[in-house]
Amino acid sequence: MVPYIILIIVILLILFIYKYRDISSNFSSVLKRVHLGENEIDELLNKKANLLDEIGEEINNINDSKIFSSVKKAMKNNIDTIKLDHDLSEAYLELKEYLLVNKTFIPEEELQNKINLLAEIEIDLEATKSYYNDNSSIFNELLEKFPSSVVGKRKGYDTKNLYSFNQEELFEILKKDKKKKKSKEA
Repeated sequence: MVPYIILIIVILLILFIYKYRDISSNFSSVLKRVHLGENEIDELLNKKANLLDEIGEEINNINDSKIFSSVKKAMKNNIDTIKLDHDLSEAYLELKEYLLVNKTFIPEEELQNKINLLAEIEIDLEATKSYYNDNSSIFNELLEKFPSSVVGKRKGYDTKNLYSFNQEELFEILKKDKKKKKSKEA
């Protein structure tokens, strides 16, 4: 009888070790993808910030006014990339609104190329944020489910924050622009 109990304890111990390694492996692979997304987002946000700053300065020089606030301030003041992304998205929407409202403003070729590159970076950024959010959601689910929650707590993992997407804000800008046109026509 005693040998069977010892055998059962050894089998349970082996199963526990196997499950622990499996869960640790899951955390490691998901964390690698999360970190990959974080690094790519950082790189794209820096490119976006630099381009927005250059474009804003060029437009301000053309108009002899300060229409756009400095994006460099947002970069210096934001340690959190999610907040930086939000601030840069607002600046990008401000630029889009300016270009939509000021139909008479026709950028020179070099400036237009920068605006086009900024749009490409925005597309890449949205895709990368989606990749990051998907993997962060998987990571967060691992932290919530038993038995992986025990392993996650033991390793000191915290949940990951997710990025938001600002497509709704652009639709609001377009609605405001249509309302302005209708009120001018009336």
